[in-house]
Amino acid sequence: MERKDIWRPLACLCLMAFLTGLPVLAGASSGEGIYGRELDTLYDMIQGGRDPDSYGEDREELVAVWEGIRELSPAQGLEQVKYQLLDCNGNGEPELLTGQDNRITNLFTLREGRPHRVFSGWYRDAWYYLGNGRFLNQGAGGAGLSILGEYHLDGDGNLVCESCTFTNWDPVEEKEEVYWNNHGVPDRALSKKQAMTPGQFFELQKERMGKVETLSWQSLAWWGKGSVEFSLIQPGEFREPLLAVIPRETLEDVHLLTLQVAEVSDSGQVTWQVETDEPLGNLEPGTRYNYPINLEGTARATGLSYYDRKGYHRKILQLSGEDGSLVVREEQGGDS
Repeated sequence: MERKDIWRPLACLCLMAFLTGLPVLAGASSGEGIYGRELDTLYDMIQGGRDPDSYGEDREELVAVWEGIRELSPAQGLEQVKYQLLDCNGNGEPELLTGQDNRITNLFTLREGRPHRVFSGWYRDAWYYLGNGRFLNQGAGGAGLSILGEYHLDGDGNLVCESCTFTNWDPVEEKEEVYWNNHGVPDRALSKKQAMTPGQFFELQKERMGKVETLSWQSLAWWGKGSVEFSLIQPGEFREPLLAVIPRETLEDVHLLTLQVAEVSDSGQVTWQVETDEPLGNLEPGTRYNYPINLEGTARATGLSYYDRKGYHRKILQLSGEDGSLVVREEQGGDS
């Protein structure tokens, strides 16, 4: 990313490696913006304590999440529900996984640039990640039906069954039998009977569960904190503080601004004018960017303008005169 004259003259060369972006969020990618509607809807449902039916009929992706948090408070639910962006099929575009306790509640992929739900998981139809784009499915039903399936996500975002082993009651033999197929439907007529006892089947389930990978989840509470995090860092004892910017989604058409007070209304409303404007291009999620912050009293401020999935923003950033902490305000109006 090209940057022109962002650093103050006093910044020494030995700090340059420190001042470049540092990865901080596992699994983050620009796909967060693409899946913004899915994450926004989940966040809205949990925070508002809403029923999935309030979003329309047949919202299985919402019911799958709601099943695990319906007895929790909104704050607890937002912490319990997790998400991760991960390129599962190696096509260069991220999938969105949501889950709880390493159990996947939803898998979304991109088809023609738009989110598409691949599956939703339930307590009695649970999905787990095996790594390398492969998934484990464990299900249970009536009449002695237990299912153990292994699948992979192909490059087109289709779920492909590799193996489906299941138990079912054989009315002729009057006992549980084990069957196998590679199309994913637990139908005895379309499957091969296996020389395996139900006990051996359940041992196979345990063995496969031992191969489940732990995902680098991020709580949904993080998503609700906005598209960008601002903080101050101190590069050295005698150095001036720097503004650290960590996007949670791709920020587009970003500008670093030096602002000067143009007018103060009788009610104390400040109107700012732009003194300098440094275009920064796009900032990617999960990377820390460090910039100088204006320290020249209350008549000047540092600004950052950008577009995220919700539109245009201009943030006013100053140091508190009371304790030196960072004060961030969203400007309403003003020139740009």
